[in-house]
Amino acid sequence: ETEVERLQRLLAGMEKEHRDLLARMEAGEAELERLREVEGAKAAQQDRSAQLEKEVATLREKIHHLDDMLKSQQRKVRQMIEQLQNSKTVVQAKDAAIQELKERVSYL
Repeated sequence: ETEVERLQRLLAGMEKEHRDLLARMEAGEAELERLREVEGAKAAQQDRSAQLEKEVATLREKIHHLDDMLKSQQRKVRQMIEQLQNSKTVVQAKDAAIQELKERVSYL
């Protein structure tokens, strides 16, 4: 259960970072569009535009990587929850068997 909680916290952190990166990417794309629309292609603007294009490409790559990691962690959490539920079922079945044996012993 602590491992599941740790993974859920990790997932929450990755989801927050994913949202932050999306927001940064959108802000970068908006600024890039604004720079493209400005008249006169000054050297400084061209440099900034190239820098933003690289940053947007890097952020897209990071977002893709985070998406993959997030999906992987979600699968792991689902598997762990399923294993935990299966273990609880097994424990309940064993508890029932133990209780039945106790009743038989007390009857004898």
